[in-house]
Amino acid sequence: MRGERAEAEADLDPVPTVHPLLVRAFGGLDAAGITWCMLRGEAGLGDPACDVDLLVDAGTLDQLDDVLARHEFLRLPALGAGGHRTYIGYHPPTDRWIELDVEWTVEFGPTSHVLVNWLRPALRTAVAADLLSRRARRGQVWVLDPDDAFWALLLHRIVDKRVVTGEHARRLRELAANATSHSALAAVVADLCPPGWDPQRVLDAARHGRWMQLLELGRKLPSRATSARPIALRVAALGRGLSGLAAAVLQPSPGLSVALIGPDGAGKSTLTEGLANSTGLPTRRIYMGLWQGEGDTGDAMPLAAAILAAARRPVRSWRRSAVALYHQGRGRTVVFDRHPYDALLPPGPPHLRLKRIFFGFLARSVPPPSIVLVLDLPAEITHQRRPEEDPVQLATARDAYLALARRLRQAEVINADRTPDELRVEATARIWHAMVERRTR
Repeated sequence: MRGERAEAEADLDPVPTVHPLLVRAFGGLDAAGITWCMLRGEAGLGDPACDVDLLVDAGTLDQLDDVLARHEFLRLPALGAGGHRTYIGYHPPTDRWIELDVEWTVEFGPTSHVLVNWLRPALRTAVAADLLSRRARRGQVWVLDPDDAFWALLLHRIVDKRVVTGEHARRLRELAANATSHSALAAVVADLCPPGWDPQRVLDAARHGRWMQLLELGRKLPSRATSARPIALRVAALGRGLSGLAAAVLQPSPGLSVALIGPDGAGKSTLTEGLANSTGLPTRRIYMGLWQGEGDTGDAMPLAAAILAAARRPVRSWRRSAVALYHQGRGRTVVFDRHPYDALLPPGPPHLRLKRIFFGFLARSVPPPSIVLVLDLPAEITHQRRPEEDPVQLATARDAYLALARRLRQAEVINADRTPDELRVEATARIWHAMVERRTR
């Protein structure tokens, strides 16, 4: 009877529309035999406004990274993340980044940093397997049993978020209309309720929208859950946090480095800024130009000034490269606006032989980037953007960069004759493809 009632209630909600990227990920989980379900928010899966919360079987964690990577979701590095992992995916046709927040334990309570989380009271449960055993299928999505959905969303709002407004209030009242106290989460609440409260009163309060009373209850539940064994539970929480921290430190996932090169006027700086500001990944941008502040490389310079400028270039590149390596070590993506590879372009007179030797050293004196995007723009378009430049020189520069792209094994040429947004989407897709390929290799 319970299963029949759950199916009937689930049918009252429309089958959720699901974003194409999520369709692939959910299908991959099913195909791999991973038991999973949505914790909440299935109505917004067509265009997720925030992260997508999933509950998975703890016994399948070892294969989760590989399965999701094959469907273009990569795990984000996190220090001491505890009982959850964050995965991110990118869908170029819709220019959408989507995050999956994957949990294998059901816990409630505000979180901040591993160093302080263990000190805070928390409501930790052992009901994950029970919730997964009662899940229901709606279209392409596994969702919680309606009873479990009510209690999970209520505890999320009154314990985790400590606010109930708008859409969440409407959804809670909708679920409360048919909810009962049969959920394993209701049993947890029953054990922790202060005098005067029980699951039935909680249901009545939700049906009548008495959110202030429920928020006051939510503030008490974590403390009551911890009060019986305050030291043991906090030590266990600290152990879980330190274990996650150690795993992140001992098994680092270095970030990708991306170099943007191309003729002046191709849009390198605009693209660098766009990638840094719009990507869903932790990103840092670093200027790696060799000639900054020195004017045109063909300008005549006094010998002493030329020697001083030449001596500064590798030091400047090494310093910036060290900063980049630090960020990559923290799992961040580094975008280079220009790169010492520019030194591999044909030099101008004088001292051609010396320049080729020194410039070759400059180009190879820093670690190579993971991927090089060469922005290609027809000379006539570049001239429209920079009318003060000589069209012949612009055409020569374009040919030189295309020749350089053929020499660099990690280089890809991108047509830069498009709007900044179109160029950013194309570059993001190339970068994301490289990241997924590296992970699934």
